[in-house]
Amino acid sequence: MVMTGAKSEDNSCLASRKYAHILQKLGFDTKFSGFKIQNIVDTCDVKFHIHLEGLAYNHGQFCSYEPEVHTLSIICTPCANVNSLSQLFPGLIYHMIKPKVVLLIFVLGKMVLTGVKVTSCFLDTSLLAIAHTDIPIHM
Repeated sequence: MVMTGAKSEDNSCLASRKYAHILQKLGFDTKFSGFKIQNIVDTCDVKFHIHLEGLAYNHGQFCSYEPEVHTLSIICTPCANVNSLSQLFPGLIYHMIKPKVVLLIFVLGKMVLTGVKVTSCFLDTSLLAIAHTDIPIHM
């Protein structure tokens, strides 16, 4: 079972238990065991603009930043035509090594952190993310 949308580890565990109980009431032979957090997603805002080009330049070995146009293909099933749409991804992808976390960093200072397995890492990761913004910012 995959649980999404919970705001805490406790709520995720509780929701999973309740779902297993519902399945038992419906006659399925289910057991609640092996609960494990695989991925936690968090967001934060550093409240200042981040110069993504500077961050990519100074931390290039950890970053993916390609602001040019990416082409997505959409396959139309009934007619089997392939259409292309061009889109920009406005963020920088930063791969931290310790803790092993991926940050999506945006110009306006918003960040999405993912890949953490325990919530105690988020405080450390957020502080590290702010500490790593020793790069030029634009006003």
